[in-house]
Formats: sequence, structure tokens, C-alpha cells
Amino acid sequence: MADEPIAVALRRAADLTAAGNSDAAIHVVRGVLDEHPTHSEAWCHLGAAYLDAGDAESSLDAAKNAIRNGERSWGYRLASIALVELGRRDEAVVSAREAVRRDGQDWRGHVALAEALGADDPQESFAAACRAIQLANNQARPFEVLGDAAMRVHDNETARRAYYEALKIDPGNQHARAHLLRLGRPQLDTTTTPATAEPILQIPHLGRIEALGLWLALRRASAALAIGSLVLMLVGMDDIYSVLGWFGLVLVLFVVFVVGTAWVKFARGVSLKQTMRDNRMLAVSSGLMALSTVLLIVWTVLVALGAHTMNPLSIVLVTSVASAAVSVLAIWRRSHPK
Repeated sequence: MADEPIAVALRRAADLTAAGNSDAAIHVVRGVLDEHPTHSEAWCHLGAAYLDAGDAESSLDAAKNAIRNGERSWGYRLASIALVELGRRDEAVVSAREAVRRDGQDWRGHVALAEALGADDPQESFAAACRAIQLANNQARPFEVLGDAAMRVHDNETARRAYYEALKIDPGNQHARAHLLRLGRPQLDTTTTPATAEPILQIPHLGRIEALGLWLALRRASAALAIGSLVLMLVGMDDIYSVLGWFGLVLVLFVVFVVGTAWVKFARGVSLKQTMRDNRMLAVSSGLMALSTVLLIVWTVLVALGAHTMNPLSIVLVTSVASAAVSVLAIWRRSHPK
């Protein structure tokens, strides 16, 4: 087979596996491997099909072949899942850690680690699930795994919110729906949607997941302010203030967009005053970032009026770095609960 037919065959196998027709998927991938026995991706597809068929032992063998043939991280993730199914959790954790080490930006590795750690190390499992959400908050699976991890550390409120988020992304997620009903629903609205024809869950206050979303936005906005103000100070030595003023305006608009989008997504309908009162670190970080933004606006206006000054930017740099530091600390604490 040429490269293109191989890709087509593997896509077909993936579709068959997703549709629950694992036997047909295995047959397709076996055809590829008969001609290309060192194709690591094909071995991974074979392992996934075996896993779907309930044959964890064969899935593990396929994952080992993928690893031997140079697969970067998928083989380790697959091996970890198969080892969990076989009850060999210690080995599963080792394999999942290797997947994360090889590709730390792939949320699926963190999900595999969270599942492998399970009840043996519930705190680290929770932290791994949080990291998966940081990397893929538009996927239902990380929220589903976070809900399971939160239940293991007896944080039922976070579990409810995690399952709720999973259902928002994937209304047909039966795992999240069943666990949410088991936990007991939060306050219900009488509004219904055609997709679910069931009451919509309302979030009466800011929870751990929503707070995490806001913290990530604050970190991003504060980092942008810090880097932008430093660049403005360095470039400003060349005395090109008219261009710098426009850059300052763009920076302000970017910060407003990032924070505003996060608030609408994670905290719409929540009292701002109550949120800041209940989350002192969030109030501190938000206040520092707001001060940075206001000073940057003042500096931009001064430049537009013809002033040649860099003094406000030094304060912008200090306050934005402080805001970013508080955000990083808060995110770390939420990813490593006691």
C-alpha cells in the first residue's frame, strides 16, 4: 500500500471502531499490518479496536508493538488503558507517566494518568484531570474524568459541575448523566432544550471549574500585559511613540477580549461583588490586572496627546507580573488539592 491508501484504511478502521464494529476494524488494520508490519500508527489502531472488543491482552500486545516501532505517545496511553483493564495499575501508571513525559501537551495522556492513578492516589488523579481540562476545555472526556476524580476525593460539588460541563459539551454522555443524577442535581430551571428535553442546570455561584477558567484567562491576560509593557519600554528607547500608542491600544483590547470572553463563558449570571468577596486571591489578581490596564490606557492617551514618557509602563510591568504570579499560584493550588 502507498501512504495515502494506508491513511484511508486507518481512517476507515477508526470510524468502524467508533461505530462499535471492532471486528471489521481489526480486519482492516490487519490488512495494513500484513504489508507494513512496522507501521506504529496501525498498531495503535489495532490496539484501540481490540480494546473496544474487550480484548485487553491483545490490545496490550498491539500497544507494545507500536512502542517498539517508534510510536511517540499513543502506544503508551493505549498500554496504560489496557493495563488498567487487566488490573495491573502500577504498570498502567508508569506507562501513562511516560506518555505525559513524551507529549505533555496532549490532554489524552493526562486523562490516561488520572484513570490509572484512580483510587490508589486520588489527589494526584484529580490534579492530572485538572491539567487535562487546562489543555482541552472543549472536550467532554476530561470533565468526565475530573468528575470521577472529584468523587474519589469527596468533592461532590466539583464532581457535579464537572459532569454538568461534560453534558453541556456532549448531551448524550450517559456516564456523566448517570453520575450527576446519583449525586443529586443543583438548582433546576424549568427551561428545556430540544436536544435533552430535560431541565437545564443552573450554576448559582462560582465553582472550582468556573474559577479555574477565570484563572487561566487572568494568567493569559496578565502575561500579555507584562510582555507587552516590557516590549513597549524596550522599543520606546527609539522614540517611535506614534506606533507604540497603537500597539498599546491593541494590547488593551486583547486583555478586555480575553477577560470578557472568560467571564461570559464561566461566570455569566454570577454576582461580581460576591465572587470577589468569596475569592480573595481572584480579587487581588483581578485588581492588579485592572490597575495595569488602566495605567496602560492612561499611557496610550498621553502618547496620543503627544507626551513622551515611559514612567507608567514600569508600573504596568510590575503590577501585571504580580497578577500573573498570583494566577500561576492559584492554578497550581487548584491542580494540587490537599
